[in-house]
Amino acid sequence: MLRVIVTLFLFLLPTLSGAQTKPSVQIGLSNETVGITSSFDGTEVVVFGSIENGNQERLANGKYDLVISLEGPTDFTTVRRKEHKFGIWVNGLSEQFSDVPSSYTMAATRPVDQISDAENLKILEVGLDNLNLVPIGQNLSDEQTKEFRNSLVRLKISKGLYLVDIGGIEFLTPTLFKATLSVPANVPIGRHLAHAYLFDGGKFIASQFTTLQVRKKGFEQQAYELAHNHGLIYGILAVLIAMFTGWLASVIFKKD
Repeated sequence: MLRVIVTLFLFLLPTLSGAQTKPSVQIGLSNETVGITSSFDGTEVVVFGSIENGNQERLANGKYDLVISLEGPTDFTTVRRKEHKFGIWVNGLSEQFSDVPSSYTMAATRPVDQISDAENLKILEVGLDNLNLVPIGQNLSDEQTKEFRNSLVRLKISKGLYLVDIGGIEFLTPTLFKATLSVPANVPIGRHLAHAYLFDGGKFIASQFTTLQVRKKGFEQQAYELAHNHGLIYGILAVLIAMFTGWLASVIFKKD
C-alpha cells in the first residue's frame, strides 16, 4: 500500500503543480483469478497495456521504458545461518524480515539499472535489489543484514518464487504492449498486485496497477476454508480419516 501511495504522489505531483497532461500507462490481465487444484503445476498470466498521451516520435523510436511486476502477499520471513558444530549442522545466527513479498515476477524492457537511477528505483521498489525488505529483531551489522537479505533473495529464486525476465515486454504497436509473467506451482494464496511503471529518459512518469486473486479451487478450497474457519472440526475429521485409512489398510493387507 505504501508503494501505491508513493507512486501516485510522484505521478500526480506535476499535475498538482499545473503541468500539462503527461504520458500515462494502462494495463489489464488475461486472467484476474488463478485457481489452484491438486494438479496445478504453474501457469502464466499475460499483462496487456498501452501508453497513453505519449510523444509520437519517442513512441515510434521505442524511447519509453517499461517495468511490469507481479508481487504476492507480503509476510514475515526468518533467514537462518547453518553452522557446523560437534559434527552436526545446527541453526546459528538468524535475521527476520517484514514486508517480504511471497513471490515477485518482473519483466522489463532492459536491465532496471539502465532504465533509471538508483534513488528512483529504491523509492519505487523496482527490481529485486530494491525491494524494501525490512530487518527486525536482532541488531546486526549492516554487512550481516546485507548478507541475510541476499540469502533471502537467493532462496526465493531457488524456489522459483522470484523471477526476472529482462526484455520480456513485447510491443505489439508503438503504444500497445504485452508481457507474459510466470505463476509458479508453489504460488502463495491471496491477493497479488500487478504493477506497471513507465519511464522516459530515466525519469519515472507514470504507473498503474491491478490485482490478481490466487485461490484454491474445488475440494482444495473446501478443505482450506474448513481448516482456517473451523480448525477443531478439521482436526477431528483428519484424525478419523487417518484411523479409517489405517484400519482399511490392515484389512486389505491382512495375512491369513
